[in-house]
Amino acid sequence: MTKGQPRDPEKWDLVSKLTPEERAKKEFQMNCISPDDGKYAEASEALAKYLTPRAEWQGCINVQKALLETRVEFEKATQEDLDALNKAIPQVRELNISLLEEDERLKHDQLAVLAELGLHMPEEVEAVLHPGTTSYDILDTARNYLFKKAWNEVIKPEIATGIEKLCFISERANSLHVGRTHLQNTSPVLFEQTFSIFAARIADRFEMCDLYFENLRGKISGIVGTGASIDMVIGEGKSIEFEKKVLEKLGLKPDYTATQIVQKERLADVGNGLVTLNHVLGDFANDIRILYSSAIKEVTSRDNKERLGGSSADAGKDNPIQFENIAGKGAVVESGMRILYEMIRSDLERDLRGSVQARYQPQPMMVEVYEMFRRLNKTLNKLSINDDKVFENLLPVKKSPSEAMTAILRGEAGWTHSQYGPGHDFVKEMAKIAQKNGRPLLQVAREDPEFEEIYHNLSETKQRILGGELELYTGSSAQRAKINRDYARSVIKKYKN
Repeated sequence: MTKGQPRDPEKWDLVSKLTPEERAKKEFQMNCISPDDGKYAEASEALAKYLTPRAEWQGCINVQKALLETRVEFEKATQEDLDALNKAIPQVRELNISLLEEDERLKHDQLAVLAELGLHMPEEVEAVLHPGTTSYDILDTARNYLFKKAWNEVIKPEIATGIEKLCFISERANSLHVGRTHLQNTSPVLFEQTFSIFAARIADRFEMCDLYFENLRGKISGIVGTGASIDMVIGEGKSIEFEKKVLEKLGLKPDYTATQIVQKERLADVGNGLVTLNHVLGDFANDIRILYSSAIKEVTSRDNKERLGGSSADAGKDNPIQFENIAGKGAVVESGMRILYEMIRSDLERDLRGSVQARYQPQPMMVEVYEMFRRLNKTLNKLSINDDKVFENLLPVKKSPSEAMTAILRGEAGWTHSQYGPGHDFVKEMAKIAQKNGRPLLQVAREDPEFEEIYHNLSETKQRILGGELELYTGSSAQRAKINRDYARSVIKKYKN
């Protein structure tokens, strides 16, 4: 920048580089209240065909199509009727449905769907649609159909990618780093195990979410859930069979506990699955954030290190921006559960409280969980382990392996010190002296004749551990890491199959 001149617009004026379509989209996002539509618009766009008002209208039309297809199978409509519907569907304008819903002549969502379809087909064909069904046969079924598709087609693949990346990092993370309990240093942990633990924990939650989404139900049982109105249209005693065949086309099972609405506890299960999944991911992100801190510096992100300037005040700071964003979303996702729990309640066969609540959740919860994993997957590609700092942080524990010494003395059955008592108490006293004088723990302990005697009877491996070779003190860590990775990958393989 030349002194006295403004910034170069070729470098800094990004608005002028947008196409009219791109600018219109960005201007729309600037006017959005929800961060899902504004700040995190890319994630929202990926799920738009499942979770938006347009997607719901399309979902309602898909249910109407499944109803008519099945009605034809039951010989209560003709193939010509179905052909007319199939011809009309590509002409449907979701915007007009939305406008019709608010029109004083209708003021109803499913009547608006039928009115728009009626613009593109003969009256007698429109008359065979919506066969004894109520609006929430259509809407609850359409939403659960769309939620399942969003999970299977968009969210699941993103999570599976994250699990695989964690497994990949685990296999290559050969460093031994300080274990920390209560944020205090203790015996070491293989980074391999650290990453594998989170791969397995996320895989476990992934499996549970998959079960919950798979368990979402639909209904085609009429205004109070008895199926009586369906029997009047399809044939007496045929409502259960008709319902089952319609829902099979949409990949759903019937909710036989439904009244006018599909019961919402299964939707609450979906929400709970998303919350626990997101909290496990948030726990990983927060651990990485701590390891990223100035005091520890055991991990970093290659792009942040090259860019710096993560702070507007300190241009030299390297902030763990992505991991903090991921960790911060836990409360945002969890907040949706209040609505989902409330939706379980309904006065008798139905009231309108759940109707308005269903417009709010779990759609944003799904978007946020998806956005978290998108962010994770981009960030894991650039995650680095700082082996020099890992080794440096491990040195104090190598010098004072107090937990290892305690465990080794406990392995010497019945050993007690004549003055200090059991091995734990002896190590505590030796550690005090070592820390006070800045000396190695083993050196101080060996000055005690009773310890020196037992020390000479220890195996060479135990002596080397006490001497600071903590790479010998990892137990079954590597095996546990492999068990975790194998489990995580088995979950992914099952999903891919």
